[in-house]
Amino acid sequence: MKLILNADDFGLSESVNNGIVECFKSGVVTSTTIMMNQAGVAHAVQLYQQGLIPEVGLHFTVTAGKPLSPPCNVASLIDENGYFLDRQTLMTKEVSEEEVYLELNTQYQAAINAGLTINHIDSHHFAGVYPPLKKAFIRFANDINLPVRRVDNIVSGQESLFVATPDAFDARFFDTGVSFEQLKSILLEYKTKLPNGIIELMCHPSSEHTSDLTELTSYRDMRVVEKNLLTSAELIDWLEEEGIECIGFNQLV
Repeated sequence: MKLILNADDFGLSESVNNGIVECFKSGVVTSTTIMMNQAGVAHAVQLYQQGLIPEVGLHFTVTAGKPLSPPCNVASLIDENGYFLDRQTLMTKEVSEEEVYLELNTQYQAAINAGLTINHIDSHHFAGVYPPLKKAFIRFANDINLPVRRVDNIVSGQESLFVATPDAFDARFFDTGVSFEQLKSILLEYKTKLPNGIIELMCHPSSEHTSDLTELTSYRDMRVVEKNLLTSAELIDWLEEEGIECIGFNQLV
């Protein structure tokens, strides 16, 4: 079995960026996705340019921060102060599919203009899997022909998606689900079900819990726990013993 452990939220803050670099060095985390509208983007791009981040995708963001498109062009996605709607509101509100597509393209082009080679796409808070966001997300992925994280884990169906995806995606390695035993359980489950498959898990590591992170996300303390687990010799040895190969999206065919 092959495992893609993707570090979400690259670009969120310097502590998150540094934690992701540490995880790449350990060899277990093999992929990351960048949020192009966050405060840590310039730092993230520097780390990429230094060769510390071998591959990067786009973490499409419409539930945190402000859009990169002119606000008047994405009015259905933002509140009266110009910030993206919160997740609960966004997932239940009628939004414009064309505005979603526009903002996704704007964030993608910003990444390209920053010198990043984007090799896949996923979405912050799974925004890309809720209709009509899902329609725009699938259409954009097909148009640029890049692999994506599966889009059937919350709303079923991805028949109209024509690009490569992992064989399975599992979101259980998060928050209270972050432990060595839970991670082993998840991976052994898929090793039985899909012994020749490619499985993707998300992770959210950070080198430390800093004040800047406090202002940006409610998910904080467990990020350091994740980083410590994902860089542990115990996990590295266990994956080798089980014959689970860690790969990135560059190897997804």
